[in-house]
Amino acid sequence: MARDAGARPLSGLESNTTWAVVVIVLVPIAIVALAELDERLRQRDSVLRRAVGTARAWVLPLFALWAVVVPVLGTDTSEPLVRITASLLVLGIAVVLLQIIRLVVADLRARDQSDVRTSIPELVLAMPRIALIAATAWILLDSVWGVDLSAAFTALGVTSLVVSFALQDTLSGLASGVLLLGDRPFTPGDWIRAGDVEGVVVDINWRATRIRDRDGDMLIVPNGQLASATVVNYSSPDRFHRVSVQLQVAFVNSPTAAREMLLSAAKATPGVRSDPPPDVRVVQIDDPLMGYAVDMWIDDYAIAPRVKSEFGALVWYHSHRHGVPLPSPAQDLFIHEGDTPPPALVTPDEIRAGLRRSVVLAELPDLDLERMAESARAAGYGIGEVIADSRTPTGSLSVLSSGRAQLVLADDGAPEAVIADLAAGDLVGLLINDAPDGHVVVLRALTDCTLLHLDAEVAGEMSGRHVQLSAAVNRTVSIRRRRVERIVHQRDRGDTTHASDASDRKDGEA
Repeated sequence: MARDAGARPLSGLESNTTWAVVVIVLVPIAIVALAELDERLRQRDSVLRRAVGTARAWVLPLFALWAVVVPVLGTDTSEPLVRITASLLVLGIAVVLLQIIRLVVADLRARDQSDVRTSIPELVLAMPRIALIAATAWILLDSVWGVDLSAAFTALGVTSLVVSFALQDTLSGLASGVLLLGDRPFTPGDWIRAGDVEGVVVDINWRATRIRDRDGDMLIVPNGQLASATVVNYSSPDRFHRVSVQLQVAFVNSPTAAREMLLSAAKATPGVRSDPPPDVRVVQIDDPLMGYAVDMWIDDYAIAPRVKSEFGALVWYHSHRHGVPLPSPAQDLFIHEGDTPPPALVTPDEIRAGLRRSVVLAELPDLDLERMAESARAAGYGIGEVIADSRTPTGSLSVLSSGRAQLVLADDGAPEAVIADLAAGDLVGLLINDAPDGHVVVLRALTDCTLLHLDAEVAGEMSGRHVQLSAAVNRTVSIRRRRVERIVHQRDRGDTTHASDASDRKDGEA
């Protein structure tokens, strides 16, 4: 018994001695180590320096004071000085942890800026700070100051029940916001449709989602409404979207010709992807009309209305060019026998007038010019449309009857360079049919254009009969070839200036 009674003071003495060693030896060592770490962080301009400075200036001294007062001197923990010291120590530790959490959250936000779709919701980023603040408050009230929280939790439970009944709609919206932030069916920048609402997501918070529609108006949609609606996300899992346009073509056209015409218009529409390629389906067979559905793929849902508009405009040009007439108004009555040719884009008189606009062709005798006019075929092209490409040469000589076009060098991997600006009366297709090896020459419409495609056999016969026509054609091809060579030479030297100005482009081509 005597041995047991004497063991307690010895044990208490050993405990006091241990805490004294911690205060006298370990705390100063820790302060010196943190001071050295602070200097290293200062030299590196590290963001961790603030947290280390707080720990060195506040946490360690408060810990040393608490260790001297409580374990070493044995002061009762209910004393006001002890509780104040413990409270300051807990708050100091919480401040250091909050500073570290803030740095981690800032780093996560910086990483998420590169890809909005994989960003972490703000609610998730705020949870560690909320949990730390709640734990700090619990320790201060329960462990340090000895406050009995059972009564407070009981009162809080009753109050929460009353508040939940009064604010059930608001709380439902908040819960829906939390679910949306966690489930992430869409993110800012996505195009979505939910019921009658369609637009791009601008922002998502706990209560509502902000959506900007196509009219540029901002819609504030409660999250509860989005949570109960079927949401169509046009930007996820990828941005590919199919644009389907249904239209009708005259029954006299064969499905093969109609499909080729519609496919050529779809492929020429800006914004339409080549992979997967456009497709045309027959959806209606009914004299005097046949219905087709054209499927085109785009990678940005925002341009869907513009793609439909551009496609509709190009169908008109391609229908005339391919000889595939579109349906006429229902109130018109046509009486015909057999197949009726499509309406001509220009009249024979307009074709002759277009040929005479060319300075070279205007010098031909009237009989020869009339023969060329009889064999010519008119075709219309829209603004920005590619008229001809040296990768698929036309094999014929053409005259620009109306509008303006531009001949450009469009080699892969290099910016386009203008070879010649063409106006009404200029000969086109010359360099397209015989482009320099390894180079791509494109003829593009700057305005609505009408081209007169001359019959290759008739054009060859006229060139052989009239020396001045053959010489003019060869001279024009030679001039344009020299410009291509000049452009390529300047590219090789790294010179980005144009190979020739407007006057140089027109010089000698008349």
